[in-house]
Amino acid sequence: MPEQTASSGRTWRLWLALCVACSVVVGLVVSLLVLRSGANTTDVVLAGGGGFATSFALCLALPAAVRRLKRLS
Repeated sequence: MPEQTASSGRTWRLWLALCVACSVVVGLVVSLLVLRSGANTTDVVLAGGGGFATSFALCLALPAAVRRLKRLS
């Protein structure tokens, strides 16, 4: 396995771990905010899941956008 491939695989796993950690924090914050508004449990879980999924998708889209911008310049 070439050194560059091993390094890029390690970098991708680190990026994925950071995405998950950041998304979990966003999901928890959204859940707490909705819970403080007096919503029922179902609404809290759905809002937290939506916050997690949205932030995770944005985190995964970021490396592709950076690669695209590097190619354009």
